[in-house]
Amino acid sequence: MRKSKLMSRQKEIIQILTKSTIKNPITVSAIAEKLNVSSRTVLREIPKIENWLDENGFNFIKKPGVGLIIDENLENQQLILELLEIENIEKGYSKEERQRIILGELLVNKEPLKLFYFTSLLKVSEGTLSNDLDSIEEWLKSFNIKLIRKQGLGVYLEGEEKDYRKALSNILYDTLEEKEMINLLKDSLGNNRNKDVIELSIENRLLKFIDKSIIKDIENILSDLENQYEFKMSDSAYIGLVVHISLAVQRIKNNEKIVMDKDSLNELQFLPEFSLGEKISRDLEKSFDIQIPKDEIGYITMHLKGAKLRLSKVENDIDLDNLDIKQIVNYIISEVEKDFDIEIKNRKKLSTDLLNHLVPAVSRLTMKLNIRNPLLDKIKEQYSDVYKSCEKACEILKKITNVDKIPESEVAYVAIHIAAALEENIKNERFSVVIACPTGIGTSRLLAANVKKEFDNLDIRGTISAINIDIDNLKRQGIDFIITTIDLEVDYKYVCVNPIFLDRDKIILKDFIHRLSKDRVYKALKNKESRCDKEKIESITSLGADIIKILENVKVKELESIDSTKSIIKEASKIFAENDEEAESIEKSLIAREAISSTYISSFNMMFLHCRNENVFGCKFGVLRLNNTFIEEEKKIDYAIVSLIPENNTQMQIDIMGHISSEIIEKESFRKIIKEDNESNLKKSLESVLSEFYRRQLKQIMEG
Repeated sequence: MRKSKLMSRQKEIIQILTKSTIKNPITVSAIAEKLNVSSRTVLREIPKIENWLDENGFNFIKKPGVGLIIDENLENQQLILELLEIENIEKGYSKEERQRIILGELLVNKEPLKLFYFTSLLKVSEGTLSNDLDSIEEWLKSFNIKLIRKQGLGVYLEGEEKDYRKALSNILYDTLEEKEMINLLKDSLGNNRNKDVIELSIENRLLKFIDKSIIKDIENILSDLENQYEFKMSDSAYIGLVVHISLAVQRIKNNEKIVMDKDSLNELQFLPEFSLGEKISRDLEKSFDIQIPKDEIGYITMHLKGAKLRLSKVENDIDLDNLDIKQIVNYIISEVEKDFDIEIKNRKKLSTDLLNHLVPAVSRLTMKLNIRNPLLDKIKEQYSDVYKSCEKACEILKKITNVDKIPESEVAYVAIHIAAALEENIKNERFSVVIACPTGIGTSRLLAANVKKEFDNLDIRGTISAINIDIDNLKRQGIDFIITTIDLEVDYKYVCVNPIFLDRDKIILKDFIHRLSKDRVYKALKNKESRCDKEKIESITSLGADIIKILENVKVKELESIDSTKSIIKEASKIFAENDEEAESIEKSLIAREAISSTYISSFNMMFLHCRNENVFGCKFGVLRLNNTFIEEEKKIDYAIVSLIPENNTQMQIDIMGHISSEIIEKESFRKIIKEDNESNLKKSLESVLSEFYRRQLKQIMEG
């Protein structure tokens, strides 16, 4: 039999393991730290190490959750070290490592590389290299990158800058372990980010592709910026931006050209994040003595936009995007509730959590930015029904982000929030039970007392004899299941436990209740009695009054000559104002809102002017139509929507105007009426839109 040969890293691991004992096992993470590699890399080497130790007659023990041990005396431990010295150690890489190195070299080098360069670097045959290149070629297809092999010239890649970046980032993220990724995604680091942890994470991911001395300076630049502008990125967004900038700096230092699509760049320049990207670029230029091209500022802006930064603190700021997304959140939750025919009890918390997630998610999708989800496979496996339901519900996101398919990673994040809410439903389920023992007395009372002490969601309705069980009577009493001390031969739900109620029995009962709760939550039909109390009547009356006020005050105004967006805003401030003072106040509010981020929607040649104002009483909806198309700074404007709400608004008023916003964005027919039809037809169309909203809200209020 051919003996196993060791690689140099496997030798190093065994040398570390010889210092282990039964009392002092060595963990995989400790070995990884000593070798400055990831735990995943160490785990990949363990099977080969185990084979070598077994072939040489040494006892190797793996204790999950404890560590690794070579269970030998000091004499044999020394013998292992001597064997390693005379062992023919192969200097080489695993298939995964080889392909990662080849990919890295190809992605950071624009010139063709000879096959000999790789065979010499990796110490492999041309046949092995050819197989590696086949696998790499297939992998690169998903990023729209071509691998070109030309006789006499070498190997090189063809693709666009954005695709190179996606591929490089993917390689970097693949080296990050799942546990590490989960920790980074948590929001619990507080105000002081743990820089040592983050720097170590980045260093592990960057491998050999960039100069690690760059990282610290980039972190300092971003940290100063956060303090200066009083904003905070999530740790995942922060790390993603550091990785992106590190790669960009390295590429610029290598004199590689960075190019972005002109139309995309022009659109990004109007975002408030672009000025922040320019500030970052100026700091990078000073720090690294390089010239940052405008295209790279565009890519940095995309990352900042994906993180959905708030550049100023505005309390209760009403943002068009957020209003749209709030409607999407409600739609997703409602679709899931329909699928499972349930009502999610903690809907308010779920709505908030989903809104916080979807605001940056929509920006990511719009900008075609990828996000990884280390829990994807687990979510699809453990919550397959929830994932499938969310996948259908998330189809609505395609309409506003203009993507062909919502990535599985994004769907899984939505599914995590939904699953968590459903688990809360499950925890709150209560059951009526009876205890069944052979005699119906004695130990049954002891068991009932112990069960009651451990499970406060069980209503123990009494004890019965396990010999004579009256199923009809149990059904009449509404008993959900039987807790019994012996196996039963009855067609009724039951769980069997020991009368002493040991720890094992507690686990059995807990698991049984959870499965029963899950089944009830996911599949049980809702049978809620609709009751109309004073509070509901007030909500319905208020809703109707708000809608009627909007319909009675719809305004349409034709504008003959416009020479700036400021003049459009000035006209917008007048149509609902009673006097010049009110018009001036509304104008200031509209300008302040526009300063936060432009309300211009390029795909519709439209401005969506909206704000809160103390001189506005009730919600207002109006349209300004420009008789001649107006162009300013490449913004082509045909018309403007005017949407106003009171300073002291209600949630219902926000929801109403948010619904109108959604209908305008989603329905071309409604936009056409707004843009071209007379005021009478516009009112009819708006009445139809708000009538549907009224019916839906009425149903929710009555069932609430």
